[in-house]
Amino acid sequence: MGGKSPAGCTRPTGVRLLVEGTIGLVVFSLFLEIKALLNYAIFVLIWYALLGLIIWWQTSHLYCFEGGELEIRSFTSRKRVRLANLREAFVSQGPIAKRLGVGSVYIVMENGKVIVIMDVKDPEKVLERVNSGTG
Repeated sequence: MGGKSPAGCTRPTGVRLLVEGTIGLVVFSLFLEIKALLNYAIFVLIWYALLGLIIWWQTSHLYCFEGGELEIRSFTSRKRVRLANLREAFVSQGPIAKRLGVGSVYIVMENGKVIVIMDVKDPEKVLERVNSGTG
């Protein structure tokens, strides 16, 4: 999922969303009255199409560490954040994310704005890059 990233950059993997989306489908399916297999198949197809769009959008973001700044690239924008203005940074991992080896890095800036780098591999290494301020 998530393609190859340029040197010094990282991008979300999308694996956690796929696993949690599948678990959600299974749990939701337990409460459905499935009368026609074709209707259920269409429902599952729509579920995974929407889930695929969400994963595609999430993995399209690219986070690059360059010269004391974090550059956030997406389809619609490109933002730069000075890591010198960092107040706090920490990693968040739920049980599924921990099992998959991914996690989210939360960056709290001095102005109170929070930047979330979601579902990256080796979140502790990304956190080190954020805290070092050099990327």
